[in-house]
Amino acid sequence: MAELDSTLGTMVARHAAAAMTRPLSAELREKAGLHLLDTLAAIVSGAVLEAGIAGQRYAESVGGPPVATILGTTLRVPLTEAALANGMAAHADESDDSHEDSQTHPGCGVVPAAIVTAEWLDCSGEELLRAVVLGYEMTIRFARALGSAMTFKRSSLSSHAYGPLFGAGYAAGALMGFGAAQFATLLNYLGQEASGLTTWRLDQRHTLKSYVFAGMPAMNGCKAAALVRSGFTGGSDALDISDRNILDAICPSPRPQALVEGLGERFAMMQTDIKSYPVGYPIAAPLAALERIIAEHAPVPDAVEAIRVHYDEDWYKVIGDKSRMPDVNLRYCLAVTMLEGRLGYDAAHDAARMADDAVLAMGRRVSFLPPTPGLDRFAVVVEVAARGRVFRAEQDRNVLGRWENPMNRGQVEAKAFELLCTAIPAEQAGQAIRMAAGIGELARVADLLRVLTPPQRR
Repeated sequence: MAELDSTLGTMVARHAAAAMTRPLSAELREKAGLHLLDTLAAIVSGAVLEAGIAGQRYAESVGGPPVATILGTTLRVPLTEAALANGMAAHADESDDSHEDSQTHPGCGVVPAAIVTAEWLDCSGEELLRAVVLGYEMTIRFARALGSAMTFKRSSLSSHAYGPLFGAGYAAGALMGFGAAQFATLLNYLGQEASGLTTWRLDQRHTLKSYVFAGMPAMNGCKAAALVRSGFTGGSDALDISDRNILDAICPSPRPQALVEGLGERFAMMQTDIKSYPVGYPIAAPLAALERIIAEHAPVPDAVEAIRVHYDEDWYKVIGDKSRMPDVNLRYCLAVTMLEGRLGYDAAHDAARMADDAVLAMGRRVSFLPPTPGLDRFAVVVEVAARGRVFRAEQDRNVLGRWENPMNRGQVEAKAFELLCTAIPAEQAGQAIRMAAGIGELARVADLLRVLTPPQRR
């Protein structure tokens, strides 16, 4: 390819090409390590759920060289199929991370593509960590650049699919050792792969949603990088704003400056959230408020007459009664929390329990009401009426796990241990957490992935 010109696309390509050698601050390294561990745990725990199993079934049916591991199983399958299966599992239980203003879940798309590529090419933990940092950055920046087209109110296009596609491709390309020219070519192929609709909201079983958020971006990003690695050629600058380009093709009013503002200086991963609850993120604030009421006042479930939720009404369109997935259904999550005092992992994913008589009875006492005036759209007020008294709690946007109110290493590791133990023995889970804590010193990523493989399960 001819020498690149100094354009927007060149700036992004050169940034990506330097990702494997650019100094990382201690704070960024710590943050990246926690997100990597959190996503690996999400993949392993999701491997035993329906969406994860669907990905495994497809990957195994394709056949081909067994070059990469499907975590939480003993299966080894071809590269892109492994990315798909691990991606499907990563979002299967809603425990994966998210980034609010870009409307993306970076980890579930980026990490599956990165780990299979790292295993295939026998990369080190340090290389994996750096590729993941780049993948998060590109996920968030591309979604921000397309942001005006990617909202539920304005478009049926899904930022949750588009953003992680670019992140997965760049992470895989970094591990493949791409230079700036190859990254420029890669962007052409990522643009061709870009797709995703908000019809994931119609999903009742979490399979389509997991495919859109994670499986498809991980697989297509990984595939695009593999095409370029094999020698595929392409156009020069797919971001050339003087001509038709990727952003214009997707969005009528793109924000190309979002791709380069603070590039290499401000890392978007630092504003990415780690979930403290294995549920759709809008459910976290109401759960936190209800748990506070339970902790402080201990209302007896049989005495509860009403649970009133005052929340931004747009959230009810995402986590309201149309959702038949337990971890994305606010009424169900509140009902179980009121009955048990907390929402455990098993209950959050027990679809059959949504028809339980006690849960249904408690759910009928839940009312979805307009928000309290003056509160941020992410803030919620929950009221519990019981025996003539009304207990009230407010939760602002900074529920535990938000980047402004982060979980510490101990909390993230405790969450990871619980998730990992759903599919692998406790001894292996502990070993994996210790290895992830020292990811920068790990000589071979394959050694960590081996620990995340159960002794017998397929």
